[in-house]
Amino acid sequence: MERTRRDALRLAGVSVAALAAGCLDDADTPAGTPTDQPSETPTETPTDPPTNGQLPPGLERVDEPPYDIAVPDCGDGPDGGRDPLYLCANMATEPSLSFEQAHARGSVLAESGLELSDDDSGDELFAALLTDASDLERVDSEADSEPARLIRETNVATHAVLVVESGWGSGSVYPHVKRLEATDDGVHAFGCHSDPCIVTDDYTSRTTAVRFERPETVETGVVSLTVAPDERWNVAAGEGVVPIPGTE
Repeated sequence: MERTRRDALRLAGVSVAALAAGCLDDADTPAGTPTDQPSETPTETPTDPPTNGQLPPGLERVDEPPYDIAVPDCGDGPDGGRDPLYLCANMATEPSLSFEQAHARGSVLAESGLELSDDDSGDELFAALLTDASDLERVDSEADSEPARLIRETNVATHAVLVVESGWGSGSVYPHVKRLEATDDGVHAFGCHSDPCIVTDDYTSRTTAVRFERPETVETGVVSLTVAPDERWNVAAGEGVVPIPGTE
């Protein structure tokens, strides 16, 4: 754990004061008199708190889905004749917290999330964990989408919200969460991109808000999103907008 300069000075002052006190005690104690205090007092080593804004050790930004995926053919019919969530079909559903989700085009948070610029040519990912009343105020006041309404109606005493946003591409594609697993210090969401046969030709980001029952500890959030049969993206809440390697 890193210490600030102020901490270092404070600890140094405590050490000097303790040393001075020890010298005074020795001066008042006759030679050969046993003392009640041990020469060294064991101290408890502090442990680092859970870290938000970083992927867990061993989890890469891009990896492969840990399950088999079969890609259905597109056929006739209004939706192309296949389940647009087939990338999630063989994903485990347990263990999972109880949750509900809503998705829409574009961002939902006022001052964070993806913003389109002239040089945006690659895929990006973003996640945020909303756990208290002040977090709910991060929702764009002009947003009237289903994710925005879900967040505003959240009772933070019993529930929290995980927001995941991906981009860029058709608004027909959206992040979908299938399982939300409690970890030692928060939650890990597992899901996929939808992949419909018929898509719109717009170019946008896509947001999904997931409201879930609060586990005992909810300080970190991670999202693992399968986007192709051989590709999964991973992001931690608090990282900010992250580019996906190899898509620029």
